[in-house]
Amino acid sequence: MRYFYFLFLILILFPSCEVINPDEDVPSNINISSFDFKADVGQGSSLAQITDSWVYVSGNLIGTFEMPTTIPVLSSGVQTVEIRPGVLLNGIAGTRTINPFFTTFKIEHNFEVGKTEVIKPKSSYVDGTIFPWNNRGEEDFEEGGISIDSVPGSSTKIFKSSEDVFEGQYSGEIFLDIQHKNYKGQSKKVFELPKSGAYVVMEINVKNTTAPLNIGMYVSLNTGQVKEVPHITINPTADWKKLYINFTELVSYYSNAVGYRVFFKADLGDNNTSTIYLDNIKIMHF
Repeated sequence: MRYFYFLFLILILFPSCEVINPDEDVPSNINISSFDFKADVGQGSSLAQITDSWVYVSGNLIGTFEMPTTIPVLSSGVQTVEIRPGVLLNGIAGTRTINPFFTTFKIEHNFEVGKTEVIKPKSSYVDGTIFPWNNRGEEDFEEGGISIDSVPGSSTKIFKSSEDVFEGQYSGEIFLDIQHKNYKGQSKKVFELPKSGAYVVMEINVKNTTAPLNIGMYVSLNTGQVKEVPHITINPTADWKKLYINFTELVSYYSNAVGYRVFFKADLGDNNTSTIYLDNIKIMHF
């Protein structure tokens, strides 16, 4: 008799046991390994460094996920899925952001509870993206000339080299030694860039194994003055790295500027020799 009374109390105290609805809060899953990125003719290299997927389901942000990833989603049935390509601005993990120049991948997806489906997102450059400095034929170092000049005070210059290449047959090489201890170079072009907070980003592939590389802009003001504005220091690493350098704030800060050149600077420091390689340089804005 005591047994039945105890069982009766359990049923009263725990009336919402999960056994009643075993499917409640069981997620559907989507797996995303990487983005397939494709640049159109005239836009240069298709080799992007998309690290993250920003996932939206029916307009709601599910989260930002470093790829490859499997994402649980508490939805079922047909839903609109948007996946936006994310990058590390200036190569810093703390500045993960959606790349505004990359298109969003959008599909209608049927979520089935408990199932994992693979999604293979694609992206390209957004229509209307302008490339005032485009690596295709300008600075992928594959064509005849080089669109980077040395400036006064530089003890060496950048050469076209096949010694260490990220893509194609050539890269730009800066070699430093005891006789050539520093490098200062700038884009040959003076760029007219949009202000008022308009996005301005430079893509570049860099390999600098021993010496830091400094990148910034020479800003030409309407007074005739040229101001040197340092922006980012790229620390040495063993491998090639893809960077998305955000020039938006720098460009907009100088509202009276009439033109901008990108500069590159490096010093030998305590090294006996140091080699820096550049490839696939692009500047883009809308």
